[in-house]
Amino acid sequence: MTAFLIIPFFLALLGGIPIAFSLALGVVCAIVFASRFPIEVLANNMYAATASFPLMAVPFFLLAGELMNRTGITTRLLRFVVVLVGRMHGGLGHSMVLTGTIFAGLSGSGAADTAALTKIMAPGMAKEGYPISYSAGLAAATGVLGPIIPPSICMIVYGALMNVSVGTMFMAGIMPGLLLAGGLMAMNSYMARKHHFPKCEDPFSFKELWVSFKGASLALLMPIFILYAIRGGICTPTEGGSLAAVYALFLGVVVYRTLSFKDCLDSLVAAGITSAVVLLVVGAATPFGWLLSVNRIPQEVATFILGLTQNKYVVLLLFNVLLLIMGMLLETNAIILLLAPILAPVAVSLGVHPIHFAVVMIVNLCIGLATPPVGMTLFVGASAAGITVERVIKQALPFVAVELVVLMVITYIPEVILCIPRALGMI
Repeated sequence: MTAFLIIPFFLALLGGIPIAFSLALGVVCAIVFASRFPIEVLANNMYAATASFPLMAVPFFLLAGELMNRTGITTRLLRFVVVLVGRMHGGLGHSMVLTGTIFAGLSGSGAADTAALTKIMAPGMAKEGYPISYSAGLAAATGVLGPIIPPSICMIVYGALMNVSVGTMFMAGIMPGLLLAGGLMAMNSYMARKHHFPKCEDPFSFKELWVSFKGASLALLMPIFILYAIRGGICTPTEGGSLAAVYALFLGVVVYRTLSFKDCLDSLVAAGITSAVVLLVVGAATPFGWLLSVNRIPQEVATFILGLTQNKYVVLLLFNVLLLIMGMLLETNAIILLLAPILAPVAVSLGVHPIHFAVVMIVNLCIGLATPPVGMTLFVGASAAGITVERVIKQALPFVAVELVVLMVITYIPEVILCIPRALGMI
C-alpha cells in the first residue's frame, strides 16, 4: 500500500501537478489497488480535516491581510519607519525589513508581504541607487517573517493538526521573528557599507516622527490588540481572525476611507481563493497521512532515527536538514501535515518541548519560502520587480544564510522560543 501511495504522489509532483491533487492521486491509488478500504474514506477524511474550528481562522486572517493591503496601510507604515531608521547606513533596506516585520503581524502571509514590499519600496530604492535585484531579494527574505510573527496560517494548521495551543504558538513566534528581523538588518547594514549604498543626510525631526507615527498608529495597534485578546482569553484565534478582518474593514471604510466596494469584493475573492488552496491541501494531506499511519510508517521512521542516535541535539540537526530539503521542494502547509505527526513525537520523546519543536519546524519551513529552487517569495519578488528569479536568488542568499544562523540559535537555545510563553504563564 505504501508503494501505491508514495510512487504516484512523487510521479504526479514531477509531472507538475499541484500538490493537493498529487496527494489525492496517491490516496486513490493506494485505496483502489492495495487496500480493502472503500473510496468513501477519502471524502470522509477530507471533510473531517477541513471541518475544524481552528482552521476557520485561516480565511479571516487572509481577508484581514488583503484588506490591509488595499487600505494603504503599508504606505503609512513605510513613512513611519523611514523616518525612524532611514538615516542609518542602508536606511531604506532597514525600512523594508522593519515594515515587513510590522506588516507580518497584520497579514500572516509571506507572499503578500513580499509583493507589497517589492511593489512599494523597490522603485524608490532604485532611484536612491539600490539595485532592483537587491531590493527584490531583501523583500523575498523579509517575506519569511510573514508566517512566523503572529498571526500565522502555518501555526494555525500545525495547532489544529497536532492539538497544540495556537495562542501559545503565536506568543512563542514573536522572539524568533524579531531575531530574524535583527539578523536581516545586520546583513543589510553590512551590504550597504560594502556596496556604498546611499545614506539619508536630512536632519532628524521629532515633529516628522510624531506625524508619521500618528498616521500609522491605528495599524500598529491591530496586532497588539489581537494578541492581547487571544492571550487574555477574550477570544479564540479563530475569533481573533474575524476581529482582525472587521478592524481592517473599519479602518479602510470609516477611518481612512480608501476602500471602495470593488476593493472589498476583490479582497473577498483573493482571500477566498487562497483559503481554498490552503484547505484543499489540508484536506488532501489528511487521508494521505492517515494511510501512512495505518501502515505504521511514522513508527518505522521513529524507530530508524532512534536507532541511529538518541542524542536530541543530533536528532534536531537531522530534522532541520530534512525539513530544509523538503522546504525547498514542497508547499509549507503540506510538509507540516505530512511530517509533523512523524517528527514531533520523536522530538518530544527525547525531551524537546512540543511548542519549541513546533516553532522550530515552522521557522525552518518558512525559510524554505526564500530558498531555491521553488521558494515562493523568490518568484513573487521577481514577478513584482519585473526581473528574472535568478537575479533575485543571488541577492537573497546572504540573507537566507543569516536566517539559517538564527534557526540554529533557536534550535539549540529553547528559551529563545519559550521565554515569552513562560513569562505569560502559558506553559
